[in-house]
Amino acid sequence: MNPLKGSARYGATPQPETPYQRAGQAWDERMGAARVQAANWRLMALSLLALSGGLSAGLVGLALRGGVTPWVVEVDRLGEPRVVAPAVQGARATDPMIAWTLARFITDVRAVSTDPVVMRQAWLRAYDFTDADGAAALSDYARRNDPFAQVGRAQVVVTVSSVVRATPSSFRVAWGEQRYAD
Repeated sequence: MNPLKGSARYGATPQPETPYQRAGQAWDERMGAARVQAANWRLMALSLLALSGGLSAGLVGLALRGGVTPWVVEVDRLGEPRVVAPAVQGARATDPMIAWTLARFITDVRAVSTDPVVMRQAWLRAYDFTDADGAAALSDYARRNDPFAQVGRAQVVVTVSSVVRATPSSFRVAWGEQRYAD
């Protein structure tokens, strides 16, 4: 009941004829509005519970549907996108893609920087290109040659001159190294 509006009348009630009817009508006027408001609040709470349940079921349905699609963006040497398409399972890398990857791998493994953080990032990138067997071979190479021993004393700049397909399953990579020492 709103104190500014006064009491609410929910229907035409006949005038009481007996003291019992007068007492009942006084009780109804006092408690009837509170009971109606309580019923309205219960109805609203149950409606919101049903709405919340429906929205939760909808979110679960969307989550189970799994609508994430990975996209592949091919960029040219200037960084401009050339091809944008959804990733296709079983897609084959082209020769230029493989050539770039091999050149990057050779540069990451063979180059020696004066900054150990840069070298670590390069080696971690090189490990990203390998599988378990390749990672073991790369670790053996690093143990034998210890490229981090030269950090701060020498610098090696690698220039990949060509990456050419030699056979259907192999490539021939040619590169040059310039060594700068203190």
